[in-house]
Amino acid sequence: MCSKAWWRSIAAPARYSASISMTPEDRAAKVARGSIHLSDTRSLRDLLRDLRGRAIRCVLNEGKKEEQIVAGLAVGIDYEPDQPLRRAALSLFDPQQKQVRALALDAIDRVDLIESEAAADLSYFLRASQSEEDRRSATVQLSSGDHNLLVAYVAPAPAWRVSYRLLFENTESGMRHAEEAPGVKSTVGAAVDPMLHPAFCMLQGWGLFDNQLDEDLDQVELSLMAGMPVSFRYRLYEPHTPERPLFQDEERTISEPLMYEAAALAPQSMAADMMLGGAMPEPTAAPAPMRKRSARGIAAEEMESAVQTSAAGEERGALFAYHVEHPVSVARGQSAMVPIVSARLPGRYELLYRQDRHPRHPAAVLRLKNTAGLTLERGPATILEDGAYAGEAVLPFTAAGAELLVGYAIELGINVTPNRRNERRLHAVHIEGEYARFEEYDLRITNYRIDSHVDRPVTVTVEHQRPAHYTFADTVEPLEQGGDFARWQVPCAPHTHQNLVVTERRLLQRREQVRSLRGEALANLLRDGMIAPETGRALDGILKLYRTIEELQAQISAEERRREVILTQQRQIQGNLQPLDRDGEEGELRRRYVALLAESEDRLAAIETTIADTRQEIERVEKQATQRLSKISKGK
Repeated sequence: MCSKAWWRSIAAPARYSASISMTPEDRAAKVARGSIHLSDTRSLRDLLRDLRGRAIRCVLNEGKKEEQIVAGLAVGIDYEPDQPLRRAALSLFDPQQKQVRALALDAIDRVDLIESEAAADLSYFLRASQSEEDRRSATVQLSSGDHNLLVAYVAPAPAWRVSYRLLFENTESGMRHAEEAPGVKSTVGAAVDPMLHPAFCMLQGWGLFDNQLDEDLDQVELSLMAGMPVSFRYRLYEPHTPERPLFQDEERTISEPLMYEAAALAPQSMAADMMLGGAMPEPTAAPAPMRKRSARGIAAEEMESAVQTSAAGEERGALFAYHVEHPVSVARGQSAMVPIVSARLPGRYELLYRQDRHPRHPAAVLRLKNTAGLTLERGPATILEDGAYAGEAVLPFTAAGAELLVGYAIELGINVTPNRRNERRLHAVHIEGEYARFEEYDLRITNYRIDSHVDRPVTVTVEHQRPAHYTFADTVEPLEQGGDFARWQVPCAPHTHQNLVVTERRLLQRREQVRSLRGEALANLLRDGMIAPETGRALDGILKLYRTIEELQAQISAEERRREVILTQQRQIQGNLQPLDRDGEEGELRRRYVALLAESEDRLAAIETTIADTRQEIERVEKQATQRLSKISKGK
């Protein structure tokens, strides 16, 4: 949350000039801009290090007879880490003699800065290193004559916070008329929870602001901004020198063709409609008499009379401002607490179950409507029920007129057990040419079992998270629903249980070849009414044709196996013929083999004829089946 607190101070009228107090600049930023940076314990060593390249004069053993003066350009300083001062040496470069001389640091008694720029840099560091200024001053020159001068400044401040107190009271009239005319209709039936009647809640809020500045705020106008303003820090005091780009000779070659992608038009997003059930009472309705409370409790009248708000609200576009009506004085390091809201809001008590909030029990929730005329900033709230402590909650950021749900406790006397299962259910079958298109519903069935272990009738509001692309089927119409949730109210008598079954479905499709169907599958489709009886009879005839085709294909496979056996025998006979002579006994055997080959050739020819005739028959039957399927697809 980036809400901010702002204030301004007003100066007296001025004639010609005015001195304006401003927020001081950050000391670290000023020191960082200089060229000299000295530490707290090794300032001389750091000074000689930062004077590199500058002309200096070193006096050795000052005041003694052997006093020596050495001048040159500072090169740098070398030292041992274990003894950085006693064993350190300064290197000086003499441009005329072209010599570099090393001087022991502990022998140097005085260093003279010859260049005025070096002295100015050292003076700048010493001034910037002074204690942080309480304020900075700027002088504004005005033209002659009287002027009414308004001086305003913005200072950084931490985000302000808000704290609420919310009192919920059950009315006797609501309790009495709950059974006759409950304020909320039940969606599942039976008893109605008497806690569901309309009631009023007293909401009070305080804005808390801490003065963490280095000055007291005296009689300032304070505004508390609710919302999410964009806020950041930016260094205005530091000069910024942009780095100049480096340009080189360009290469006038193209490594690849120039290609541009056309801009795509994004479709407009459609917001999901929110259907809210359960009308809220108007804020102008008179509250019903309060039920008798305990002696230690707090009543709404007492809270209302004890707090008077001192802030006025104002809409500012995306933000909302609480303007404190009286000037505020907050000392440095102190805090201020300002009452910003005190209003009665219409609402009702509910038990709301949502599995991802608590898997076993519903939460005690106050359903409120923001009729305070103010935007409510997000903040913690203490919940009181009939004057006694009931729990704590965080109020969400809520615009004026909007509804909010405030959960503050877990009802352990109510157990909710969700049980989910998935099923597939055939919806329709369509014949499309040689394929059958099956439409199936993917069903998500969730059973919420609600067990009540309390002594009073209760009504549990079940919030169900809706998955994408699913719709409700065979389910009671929800009381209210949004883009990704739906809510039902389930009444439960004392020490009983109730069930809420939520069925959701999504239509899926798959395709199968008609010939893959079997008689049993066709019978099931006829039994379930997925296809008409006349269509079933036509499909039965088509399936018989496909069975005929399968039998003919089996005959072809058998003939092909016979052919393969004959071909194998021919290869063996041909192998035996090669070594035989044409005369004598070998000649007689050779003639027998030749006769076998001739006989096998006749059989092969007969097989080829059978296969060809069978394939022609398959084509004829396939054509007949296709024609019949076409008639079914066209509905003839």
